[in-house]
Amino acid sequence: MCVFTGLPESAEAAPWVRPAHHDLSVTLEPANHSAHIEDLVTLYPGKRGEPAISFLLHANYHIDKTEIPHKGNWTVTATAANEGTTRLQKITVSKPEGQPWPDFLQIKFRYHGKYVDALRESGESPPGTSGEEEDHGLFLSGASYFYPAVEDPGGKFLITFSLSANLPSEWKVVSQGKRVRETTVNGPRHTFWQCDDPMEEIFLIADHFQEYNDRFEDVKLYVFLRGKEKALARKYLEAAKSYIAFYQKLIGAYPFVKFAVVENALQTGYGMPSFTLLGSRVIRFPFILHTSYPHEILHNWWGNGVYIDRKSGNWSEGLTTYLADHLFPDLEGNGDRYRFQELMKYASYVNADNDFPLEKFRERTDMASQAIGYGKWVMVLNMLRLELGDKVFLKALSEFFVTQKFRHAGFDELRGHFEAASGKKLDVFFRQWVRAKGAPELELADASYENFQDEYRLSLNVLQKQKRPLFDMTLPVAVWVEGSDKPQIENLTLASKARQELRLFVKGKPQAVMLDPYTDLFRKLDPREVPPSISQSYGTPMAVAVLPQNGSQPLQKAYSRFAQTLGKPTRLFDDTTYLPAPDAALWLFGRDNVVAQSLIPALKQFEVTSNKNGVTIEGKTFAWKDHSFVFTVPHPHDPERAATWIIADDPDSIPGLIRKLPHYGKYGYLVFEGKAPTNVHKGTWPAQRIGLMKIFHPGNYQLPKRPPLVPFKPK
Repeated sequence: MCVFTGLPESAEAAPWVRPAHHDLSVTLEPANHSAHIEDLVTLYPGKRGEPAISFLLHANYHIDKTEIPHKGNWTVTATAANEGTTRLQKITVSKPEGQPWPDFLQIKFRYHGKYVDALRESGESPPGTSGEEEDHGLFLSGASYFYPAVEDPGGKFLITFSLSANLPSEWKVVSQGKRVRETTVNGPRHTFWQCDDPMEEIFLIADHFQEYNDRFEDVKLYVFLRGKEKALARKYLEAAKSYIAFYQKLIGAYPFVKFAVVENALQTGYGMPSFTLLGSRVIRFPFILHTSYPHEILHNWWGNGVYIDRKSGNWSEGLTTYLADHLFPDLEGNGDRYRFQELMKYASYVNADNDFPLEKFRERTDMASQAIGYGKWVMVLNMLRLELGDKVFLKALSEFFVTQKFRHAGFDELRGHFEAASGKKLDVFFRQWVRAKGAPELELADASYENFQDEYRLSLNVLQKQKRPLFDMTLPVAVWVEGSDKPQIENLTLASKARQELRLFVKGKPQAVMLDPYTDLFRKLDPREVPPSISQSYGTPMAVAVLPQNGSQPLQKAYSRFAQTLGKPTRLFDDTTYLPAPDAALWLFGRDNVVAQSLIPALKQFEVTSNKNGVTIEGKTFAWKDHSFVFTVPHPHDPERAATWIIADDPDSIPGLIRKLPHYGKYGYLVFEGKAPTNVHKGTWPAQRIGLMKIFHPGNYQLPKRPPLVPFKPK
């Protein structure tokens, strides 16, 4: 059993000497959702001052018996309680009056009733419910309250457990930890899971699974699918070996004895300790193996290996994104492109009304919260890497993981490890980027140079154009000099001033200078930098939708339905009554939409043309028939806004476009095929460096690819 021998002394940690242990025996009858459960709970109260301990159990369960095999007059009372809309019962165990708590306390609960599936019976729509999949799975978690959980307002109570599960023979059970045995005797399937690592909650996942397994070093690998698909399972098993090996080298030893991929009929994408729960459609997307899958594996280090302190912000999602979604483009020399896309999302979705500090981020609830909790933290981590250097940055993360494994940690603990590894005080850095909101808006107002002995002195006039707060930061600057194709990169110190003159010296005659050449800084993009993207149309608080007056009736109805799903105040016009509205995104529908013709000059600038046969993009032609097109260009009447033009051949493709387009936010153009519809072509328009670059002498100034964070890749 894993014990907190080095637990920091604090008022919150002191009452519990070590994690509690649940010895659970669960018999489920899925046909009628019934459960018979016995749980022997072992607690270690230590010097607990309170005379009672309370447990929370779902109100569906009838308690048959509670046994406390300790001397004295122990009392047990039950009262009604609630967690949101969930009906609970609070079971309070009081120790004998005048006696101290024992070194350990054991309580056996026996109860039965209807279990509650935390995904399917939460009172909300299950994720990805479509009716397309036969769903006979079940998902029990801490939110199901299927075991008596110690009431813990601080959110730091941890448990170990053993789980003996009995179900009909066609059902397989997955949980955390190690599967000790699985047998079928006279019909029922008996499965025993043992978890000696401290957990925040217990999971019990079951379905009619086909099991595939393998091993990587001392880690047992599983894939649990709802059908026989050996080839698919093999892909996930081999990819798991690659990613676990990669992250062990990057951070430290994989913290669990197993990793499992578990298929779910609902379209989830969840990461739990030692397994991931992926929806049946999600798991079959080819790109998931290279995007979401490494992200979920990495969560075994961040979030499920080191837990989030609820009183602090959620640092886990952004850190996982930085070392998965961002790192793989970075390994190919394209990290700057990924970071620019994150800044685009921030510019599109975050405004003065919905901005908040990173320490206030708990979970993704909309595109704005994602742009902050994921995207901003990615950029802040990147600035920290720039500040400390790659080796120190990784050393701090590795030591943070080793020290905080199976503990709750927050931004303060992270800062402490970065300070210890670097020897630098980072209180100002964390105060302005984590505890405060806002973003700098940088501009190179002017640049000049002069001979200075045998060098050139370059003077840069840099503005922070935003209102308060102003920021201190390290500012990377690229300078191209005469006789060299590669720029010289200098890191300058920018103080929290609205205007500052910076100076640097170079050996050759300056040809051009650029601020933040590799998009390393968290900042609000200048609107002139940002190429039009679909996220800009979705992110604008107001919308104007223009429907075609002419065209087939089914298509017109489908377009109208799309316009009504934009999720914001939307003014509807047809293309003969359209009136421009300030501060609103423009949505245009239909190939022959009269207003949409005003977008054709902008599309021609991007080398997009059309004729009666179809549309040509980047030299490739797509027929009108059986295709849908989405183009986002600058608003013809408001250059700071975007206009999105949607053209569909088949009204049956519109529901799929409604569902899919929000997930393609970074793109400027998309082509879909069929009724599903399936994306067959996508891309972004070229970005500009307006406001950040001064060219002294005309030329072609290219940035070479920068070395990535580490010199090794997943196999």
